[in-house]
Amino acid sequence: MKNYIVQPGATLTGAVSDGVLSIAGTFGSPVSLLWSNIKKAEYVAYGAGTAQVSTVTIAGTLTPGNIVSLQISQDLTKANTVGPREKVAIITHVINAADTVTSIAASIVAQVNNQPLEIVATNASGVVTLTANLPYALFSVSEVKDDGSNVALATGTPGVKPTGFTGAELVSLEIPGAVASANYAIFKFIYATPKADDKIVAEHTEVLNLYVPSTVSVTDLSNALTAMDIADVSANTVGAINAALAQVREYLAKLS
Repeated sequence: MKNYIVQPGATLTGAVSDGVLSIAGTFGSPVSLLWSNIKKAEYVAYGAGTAQVSTVTIAGTLTPGNIVSLQISQDLTKANTVGPREKVAIITHVINAADTVTSIAASIVAQVNNQPLEIVATNASGVVTLTANLPYALFSVSEVKDDGSNVALATGTPGVKPTGFTGAELVSLEIPGAVASANYAIFKFIYATPKADDKIVAEHTEVLNLYVPSTVSVTDLSNALTAMDIADVSANTVGAINAALAQVREYLAKLS
């Protein structure tokens, strides 16, 4: 995997000449790719995402010995890593004679906040509010056991996964040139890297990531990809090489 980045305030351009896509405006030096070796292209715009908010309401008759038990699941896969990495927590409270809806909710809150989840739990008069920490926007809550029908589950704010990357994420990933205060869209290319001494025969396939600040226009590069017959590269869509490029590769493969 190779990573390239565009600086905030830079001008991103793409030009095709003699079968080579030249991308200017990147940190360090321009990027040059043989267009016939681009197997797939994807562009994803930056989106901040929305944190899921769900509630667990405790109510009804509290019978000592009854059990209230919940399962909470959350995908904690980090950016640019193999996933999913799901965490599952079981939250259980056995009702006692001194319990109130508030004390049961407090027990649930304490247990959730002690789990390796990216969720913050709070309690207000027997209503537990669960709020995801971005970028881990989504989680699920289900009942494992509710002997006295004391639990009501509801989702107040549906979660939406973030797209692209924050600058802080890229800095933590040690991407050279990343600016912590910026937000980044991403172009991802699946590229067949040619051998050093042979521009026709591919040595191996790798992923090339181009991170673009959300304030930088991607129009010129998108137009260049379209001119190369790479399919739709509009925001949040996957662009793949069309049938003509597939035929070119098939022909090149026969020559190798």
